Amino acid sequence: MSNPVPKAQLKLLADRDGFVCAWSATTTDRLVPQHRQGGMGGRPDKHRTENLLWLDSILNGEIESDDRLARIAKAYGIKVPIWVKDVSAVPVFYAAERAWFLLEGNTRREIPALDAMDRMYAVYGDEYFTWKAYADQTPHAAILALRSVR
Repeated sequence: MSNPVPKAQLKLLADRDGFVCAWSATTTDRLVPQHRQGGMGGRPDKHRTENLLWLDSILNGEIESDDRLARIAKAYGIKVPIWVKDVSAVPVFYAAERAWFLLEGNTRREIPALDAMDRMYAVYGDEYFTWKAYADQTPHAAILALRSVR
């Protein structure tokens, strides 16, 4: 049984992030609220704003079904394993801003990349560096790197 994100939460999410895919920086009519932790969502306690991002519905489905993309999503903070106790401790890389953010309730705060790496290591240990190394060798990472050249 599905338990959709309440409209009030969707409004808070739109106010915080606009209506842009966190991963691809695109706007599309396929955007859906992605539960960073909790897989397909459904549980009402997973509808906290710090646990939500806008994601293209195709990407959303892919990161749930493709282990390679799931590792990349974890490296960017888009997907958080269920065993993580505090999802707000995991920063998120937003492609549109080419920057890392901490999600703090209904707001987000930009943090330096080195701080993001330290925080990821504090949550995941060495496993994070495995995900990050894998993510950095992907076309997605190459595109993000090219976009950041000004």
